[in-house]
Amino acid sequence: MLIFSALSGRVRLPAGAMLVFAGLVLSACGGGGGDDPPDGGNVPAPSLTAMAGDWVQKGCVKMGTQSFKKFLRARITGQNTLDHDEGVLSFSGGDCAGASVLVGPTKLGTVTFARSEATQSLAAHWGVFLAVTGTRSGAIWTLRSGSQLCLLGDEIPSIQPSLSAVSRSLATVPADNCFARNIP
Repeated sequence: MLIFSALSGRVRLPAGAMLVFAGLVLSACGGGGGDDPPDGGNVPAPSLTAMAGDWVQKGCVKMGTQSFKKFLRARITGQNTLDHDEGVLSFSGGDCAGASVLVGPTKLGTVTFARSEATQSLAAHWGVFLAVTGTRSGAIWTLRSGSQLCLLGDEIPSIQPSLSAVSRSLATVPADNCFARNIP
């Protein structure tokens, strides 16, 4: 612990100012407003089966005369776990339309979910992502109106512990980064 009386006069003022600044920044992160869930009250969260299956990222990456979309496959492997696989859909045209070729998918890791919350328009599932490399990180998988899957990075323990915090975070994510159901 930092003891201010042990610091010299030249260091004491900047150190104190830094602590006050850090306190203000951290208190601002506390969320000034309430943590009421968006759209009123909570409803039962959908099960993992709502996230299982094949998904395609909405955004299109254009490179010359080709274009690409990220492909995600979520496979349920346990009561509260799923495998997270990803690949790439390659299109011969520059607009991500028409026939595509799937490269992959390859398993990136496994997500083990600990809890979930939902409203009529948003469901969030908090968990831990264990990459095939052994790296662990927090993860939040969300469903917007059941048809759009958005993945959020998180920390352990969560820095987005409420549905309201997740909703605020999702507001900063471009819709093109989320996934829609892949309908063959």
